[in-house]
Formats: sequence, C-alpha cells, structure tokens
Amino acid sequence: MNGMIKMTTDADAPTMETNTSEDDGKAEKRAARLEKLKKAETLNFAVDAGVRAFLARSAKAQGLDLSHMMQKIVEGYIIDSAPKDSELSKRLTAKRAVIDMTQNFASEMDAAGQFDDHFILNVLKKAASNPTFAEAYATATGAANSKKKSKQAAHRARTTLNQQLGRVIKRTVGAKSLRNDTGRIVRSTANDALISTYTLLTKAAPAAA
Repeated sequence: MNGMIKMTTDADAPTMETNTSEDDGKAEKRAARLEKLKKAETLNFAVDAGVRAFLARSAKAQGLDLSHMMQKIVEGYIIDSAPKDSELSKRLTAKRAVIDMTQNFASEMDAAGQFDDHFILNVLKKAASNPTFAEAYATATGAANSKKKSKQAAHRARTTLNQQLGRVIKRTVGAKSLRNDTGRIVRSTANDALISTYTLLTKAAPAAA
C-alpha cells in the first residue's frame, strides 16, 4: 500500500464578500489568482506506506510536522545542488537559517521559564532584534527587492514563513493552541512586530519532582 504526502504553503486569507458586482469581479479574479498560486506551490506524490511511517516517526523525533520535514529535505537538496550564487539557493539557505534560529530562541526562552500565552510573539520579537536573524529574514522573504511585483511576492513569502515559524515554535516547546470555552482557537494581534496576528499557546505545567 502507498501513503500520500502533500507539500503545500499557506496562501493569503480570502477577500471578504461585498455587495457590488465590480467588487465581486475583483474577488473572483483574486480567488482565481490565489488558486493558481496554490497549485504552483503544492507538490503531491505517493510513497510506500512504510516510507511515510518512517518519515512521520523521524519528523516527530525532530519536533517537526511531516510537511515541514519534507520541505526541509527538498530544500536541502536544492541548496546542495543549485548554483550557490543563485537567488533560489540564497533564499532557501536564508530560510533554513531563519527557522533554525527561531527553534533555538524558542528552546532557550522556554528553558529560561519565559513561556506564556504570547510565546510566539515574544520569540519572534527576540528573533527580530537579532541582526543576523533580521538579515536572513529579509533575504528569505525577498524584502530587499523594490519592484512592485516583487513586493507582492515578498508579502506572500512573509505570510507563509511567519505561519511556518508559529508552527515551529509551538512544536519546539511541545505547546498547543489555546482554545476558548467554545473550543475555538484564540488569536491575538500585534503592532510594530514581525507578525500582525498569532495564535495564543498553552501547555501542561511540568510535573513536580
């Protein structure tokens, strides 16, 4: 039997519906554009069920979800194979550095007893204050490019990377999304930060010695 692995990135949130035909037309065009982008960023392939199970165990042992580990494997291959001075190689190398540094910051802050509901925001605030992280983040998201089309691509790259960093932080410290009384995930907003919205976290208190 085969197991299916699907790799994808997160697209921007869909536009809210409006009451005018002109706005509806714009919304339809944007939805079609996002669907096209989603297809361009999604890779589906089948593997032996034993291979998928092995990869899932390996991902869990590394504190990663399966999709993240598969991205890491594929991007690592490209970094090793593509010309070192290519834009793609530089961007992916910077992205891996951003994720690795984020994991390190999260582990250090958690070990120092700094975990709280706003842990994702606090980790990324600390990361953003680090010059090495800031430079790598700008390279990973293409923020240095001033062209209009590139700015739009950079916005999508930031959205996708920030979402991944939130998941990485959560998995690194073994936390869960905080939910309200109705079971819905609780989110918050931030100003003048690397991220504008983030999920609040919670985790069980450490067992008494």
